Amino acid sequence: MAMRHSKRNNLTARIEPRKRLPARVNQIAALVYRWNGDALEVLLVTSRESRRWILPKGWPVAGKTPAASAAQEADEEAGILGHVMKKPIGRYSAVKRIGEAALPCDVEVYPLEFAKQKQKWKERGERACRWLPIEQAEEAIAEPELAALIHDFAHEMRGTARISQSA
Repeated sequence: MAMRHSKRNNLTARIEPRKRLPARVNQIAALVYRWNGDALEVLLVTSRESRRWILPKGWPVAGKTPAASAAQEADEEAGILGHVMKKPIGRYSAVKRIGEAALPCDVEVYPLEFAKQKQKWKERGERACRWLPIEQAEEAIAEPELAALIHDFAHEMRGTARISQSA
């Protein structure tokens, strides 16, 4: 009996305890936009599991700037190529689901001006993509902070467009 007990202790000593998830995580998102005549539109993609409308987003990529990470997410999730701004327009709070866990998440948002969409991309069959006018995008987004960020971005972009048109 003593032998079994010592074997069990050796086994349990070798099994790693469950890794703890961090209290809060950070992600990077791309706010992909384009002008359709005078109308500003943004691109939304569906999340893989819940099929909610979201921005292309993911984890920061080691060795890349946050802006480059945002551009990579737009490429992987929607096949979008374009010019990404180096500075974020803001951040919003979200919940990231990892298996059974729901983690609070801060998402930093980088605007990306649409240039083109590739024919094939990494997650093409896994997500839907849709261009929406600002007001419809705000309604489709579940996170109020993100909807407000999109609203403020559009307001600023429209003001910039008016100034450049009158100059």
